[in-house]
Amino acid sequence: MSEAARLDALALAGDLPGVLLDAKRLAAMAPGVHGRRRSGQGEAFWQYRDHRPEDGARLVDWRRSARGDRYYVREREREAAQTAWLWLDANPGFDWTSDARRPTKLRRARTLALALAILLARGGERVGVLGGQSRSGARAVDRLAGDLLAAPSDAAPTAQSCVLFFSDFYAPLESWRARLARCAEVGATGALVMTADPAEDDFPYQGRTLFEAPGVRGGVLIGRAEAARTEYARRLLAHRNAIRALGAEHRFPALLHRTDHSAAPTLSMLIALVTERGP
Repeated sequence: MSEAARLDALALAGDLPGVLLDAKRLAAMAPGVHGRRRSGQGEAFWQYRDHRPEDGARLVDWRRSARGDRYYVREREREAAQTAWLWLDANPGFDWTSDARRPTKLRRARTLALALAILLARGGERVGVLGGQSRSGARAVDRLAGDLLAAPSDAAPTAQSCVLFFSDFYAPLESWRARLARCAEVGATGALVMTADPAEDDFPYQGRTLFEAPGVRGGVLIGRAEAARTEYARRLLAHRNAIRALGAEHRFPALLHRTDHSAAPTLSMLIALVTERGP
C-alpha cells in the first residue's frame, strides 16, 4: 500500500465510528426485516395453502383441513439466506460536498449501506463488500464497516445474489454497462443508488466560476456560469436517464438520493427492493 493510500485509509478509519453511529440511528427508524418470504426447506411455519392434486395425501395438514371442507398444505419458510453485496464508488469526486455542513456523497452512501446491512443481518441475510467476504451474525456489520475501506472490486458476485451500487454514476455509460453485464452473467440483480449533492442538481453558480474535479489537475473556467445552466441540466438528465434504462435492462432499478434530504425514505425503498426481489 502506498503512503498516500495508507493515510487515506487511516482517515477513513477515523471516521468509521461516526458513520456506524449514523447508520445504527438510521436503521433504528426503519421497519424490521424478516428475510425472504418464500416457501421451501425450513422449520418455521409460513402459511397454509390449498392442496393441489400433485401434492398427494402425504402433504395434507389433516388438523387444519378438519375445520372445514377443503384440504390444506402447511408450507414452511425457506431458510436459505441470500447475500447482499455492497459496492461504493472510490472516485475522489464522490467524496465531495458543496457545503461543509452536509455530508459528502461518500459518507451518506456509507451510512445508507451500513444501515441496510444492519437490517439485513438482523433478518438472517448475509452481507459483504463486492469482491470480499460475505458475513453474517451479530458482528457482521462492524466487520463490514472495515471492509468498506478497501478499494471497490469489479469481481462478479455469487450466483443469484443481490448487488447494491452506490455512486454518483458520472463515469462513462460503457463502464457501467460492462459492470452490470458481469452481474447479469451470474443472475445477480440489485439496485443503483444515485447519490447526488444538491449543487449538482440545482447548479446554483453565477458569474465567473472555475470548476475543478476533485483529484484532477486543472479545471474549466466559465465566464457566466448561469448561461450554462440549461445545457448542463439537459446533459445531466440525459445521462441519468441512460443509467436508469441500463439498470432496468439488467434488473437494477435506480434510486436518486440527495444528501440534503433525509436518508430514511431511500433506506425504506432499498429494504423493499432487496427483500422482495425475485429469485
